[in-house]
Amino acid sequence: MFTKIAIIGTGNIGTWLFKTLQTKGNLSVVSVSSRNMETLPTNLDLYIFALKDDVYETVLQQIPFQMPHAVHTSGSLSQQILAPFAEKVGVVYPYQTITREAEGRKEKGEGRKGEKEKEEKEKGEGKKEAVEISPSNFEGVPEGRGSLYICDVPICIESSDADFEASLFQWANSIFPIVYKINEKQRFAMHLAAVFANNFTNAMYDIAYQIFKENNLDWSLIFPLLENTLEKAKHNNPRLVQTGPAVRCDSSIMKKHCEALKDENLKSLYGIVSKIILKNTKS
Repeated sequence: MFTKIAIIGTGNIGTWLFKTLQTKGNLSVVSVSSRNMETLPTNLDLYIFALKDDVYETVLQQIPFQMPHAVHTSGSLSQQILAPFAEKVGVVYPYQTITREAEGRKEKGEGRKGEKEKEEKEKGEGKKEAVEISPSNFEGVPEGRGSLYICDVPICIESSDADFEASLFQWANSIFPIVYKINEKQRFAMHLAAVFANNFTNAMYDIAYQIFKENNLDWSLIFPLLENTLEKAKHNNPRLVQTGPAVRCDSSIMKKHCEALKDENLKSLYGIVSKIILKNTKS
């Protein structure tokens, strides 16, 4: 089992992993910034790299010693990028969107005025504490659901070395509630699917949000609709529960919708997605 661990990378995933592993009393965990690789300890059991995909080569070249076990957290990179630098390599892939301080982000235009008003308000209330990372700061990991920081996050394990994969699987199962063994092709497919199901969907949420905002509507009005759509997708083939004007071939409504959109890119997007819906529901 791995008890002395380094997390290399202090972004969203790296911070989440560090906070998660810290909750386990039997683990010794250090966090190392990719900009300070000279501080990386040499006597650890497992090195976990949580970096942006395009910086791995540069960061790995800075490691002056051979690591015993190394894994990365990328959804799309091969485990073999670690092979020249470690005896045994693999992947520990958290299948979740993880964002620090998502609730604290301001919309464009609020600027320093909003920050000053917040500071003055907190000062008057006697609140001077710095904002700390908590479960609610991580998108998709809400408070009140299971153990701290690790609620419902599937962890996907992969290694070309059977013994190392078995050890990783056993170690991950001692920490996380949901652990799967997958291969590289499956991991890449999961990452691609997540772009559509999560990243693109969130971009659609943003479009809907702007439409609500432009028409002075309360954003919470749409929540039951979104929650109902997700529940149906959990229990059905999404294609079979598709609704909307495209499914009904309601061309008059679709035309009105496009006319209401001022952005030509959104008009084009509306048409493309509607064609996909129509094609899928007819096949």
